[in-house]
Amino acid sequence: MSDETDPLAQFGVGAIDLRWTLKDIAANRKWLINQAHLPTLTELGLIEMRDGVPHLTRAGEETTGSVN
Repeated sequence: MSDETDPLAQFGVGAIDLRWTLKDIAANRKWLINQAHLPTLTELGLIEMRDGVPHLTRAGEETTGSVN
């Protein structure tokens, strides 16, 4: 994924933390999810909340590389 197509590139080094939050969501590690990142990830369209639980969107899956 190039910087042009990476929705997290604009966050520089902070993108590392956001990526870990996406990976925690993908792995269903609820106790590790950084709640402060959820509004940003939602705004970017990388996650959606379902019954108070974050889930990756298709774009979120593509960003984390968890799409098969």
